[in-house]
Amino acid sequence: MSSEKIVRLFISHSWDHNDDYISLINLLKKIDNFVFYNYSVPEHNPLSADGDKELIKELCDHVLIVIASMYPSYSEWIQKEVLIANVYRKPVLGVIPRGQKRISKFVKTYADKLVRWSSRSIHKAIIELMENDSR
Repeated sequence: MSSEKIVRLFISHSWDHNDDYISLINLLKKIDNFVFYNYSVPEHNPLSADGDKELIKELCDHVLIVIASMYPSYSEWIQKEVLIANVYRKPVLGVIPRGQKRISKFVKTYADKLVRWSSRSIHKAIIELMENDSR
């Protein structure tokens, strides 16, 4: 096993828009010398009735990434994840998909950093947010 630090990420996403989520995961996997663990909630393993408690536990030690298209404005779960991260002062990174003209005002309001869909800008933003996460 590598001695590289494993970055813990929680990628907020809508199961109805899994293509964006999968594309983002694939983009993250292409970053050189970047080892991450994805704590996101997969469609095949949803949260239990204690979903809020599970979310709080998962979000407490992670950078939250939100795909900043329009669907976070209408997704209660994505909004809940972002608000929990904010309450617990965890960093939120908004990633704007390629070609996206409009972005969610909700994400724009709550993201600590907003970047375009490129491995370089996403990686740089994650590192910066982790360094500044002394909250």
